[in-house]
Amino acid sequence: MAVWVFVGTCSAIAQLSVAADKSPVFEVATIKPAAPSPDGHTHINYPADGGFSASNVTLLALMGWAYGMPERQILDGPSWLASARFDLKAKSDAETDSQLRSISSEQGRELKRRMVGALLAERCSVKLHQETRVLPAYDLVLAKGGSKLMPTRSNGKNVNAGRTYFNGQGLTAAVIAEQLSHITGRVVVDKTNLSDRYDLKLQWTPDDVAVGDDSAPSLFTAIQEQLGLKLESAKEPVPVMVIDHVELPSAN
Repeated sequence: MAVWVFVGTCSAIAQLSVAADKSPVFEVATIKPAAPSPDGHTHINYPADGGFSASNVTLLALMGWAYGMPERQILDGPSWLASARFDLKAKSDAETDSQLRSISSEQGRELKRRMVGALLAERCSVKLHQETRVLPAYDLVLAKGGSKLMPTRSNGKNVNAGRTYFNGQGLTAAVIAEQLSHITGRVVVDKTNLSDRYDLKLQWTPDDVAVGDDSAPSLFTAIQEQLGLKLESAKEPVPVMVIDHVELPSAN
């Protein structure tokens, strides 16, 4: 039986419906209100062994990572789900640690997603269901003149994004659309029909920043000029997870 050391508790009503019952679980875990963050960023770390940690993370962000679902497609949660922040550390037992070390990084990440999902189910007792809803979206299409994306030289996948830039290596068009969804705050649906993997560098000036002579263009203009792609406003049926129940961890 797993032994749980938990700083802060979540009272439970129902098990998370998407948790995989037969997946390994963390042997020990701690969670507590987040300490002041030196950079204000969220950090989620999942090394190749049985460890997992997250700092300055909201439960919504943790759910998004665990379920592989963009945060804006996790609906009907309480307001604190996206505002209250926590620090989390978890560790598996020796058998699971050995298993994680023996599989590929991709397999390890997917297994650890299920383990985090099981942690949320066990300790926060989230209950949710999946459905399809029509939401405001952007369609990602080819701009006039076609794609300017460069075929990748990378064997893996890498994303580095901030408030004014998005750099990537080894990305499919679907992954590019997902990253643009994070940047724009709206679901982005890939309709480019591009099937390769690409490297890209995108730089723009946010709308709330004063523009100078040497400033980068706005986001939408930059996407067209630098990537040869275009975002078009649309409404699309998209998969969502609807939260039926979740409770806030209480302070210790």
